[in-house]
Amino acid sequence: MEIKLKKFRRFFGSQTSVGMSGILQNLQNLIVIGVCLLMFWIMLVEMYQTSLETMQVRNFRTIAGHLIYLFVMVELFRLMIFYLEEQRILLGSIIEVAIISMVREVILEGVLTISWERVLSLSAFLLTLAALLALHSHLEKGRARLQQITIGPHKEE
Repeated sequence: MEIKLKKFRRFFGSQTSVGMSGILQNLQNLIVIGVCLLMFWIMLVEMYQTSLETMQVRNFRTIAGHLIYLFVMVELFRLMIFYLEEQRILLGSIIEVAIISMVREVILEGVLTISWERVLSLSAFLLTLAALLALHSHLEKGRARLQQITIGPHKEE
């Protein structure tokens, strides 16, 4: 019961937030909750539209675009839930969503119909995002190692 109560307290602002800062953080969390509910509604509508597209057996690109869009929305929804629980964002997830969104646009438009300048700029952007993801992964491994060797405060029993 104590663990659930701690999660609920953390859900509405961190323990260090006091005064005006705590109130503003709680308002921000309410805005994020509203965005989560809106995203959930958008996902339901998107699932309905995708099922209609699938029943009519239209273009594969549009169906794949709808499905990838749905996966992006699910990942963003998961990211918002993590933010509400931990009061921080996952940079790796944001980079992954950006990569998937870019690939979705290429699938929808078709590689053969995109100009070479746009393909070049998309490739450069993709390489930049991949480098950022690799750097973030490397830094997270270093942070995990640091937490393993750091001696934390002793709990009194």
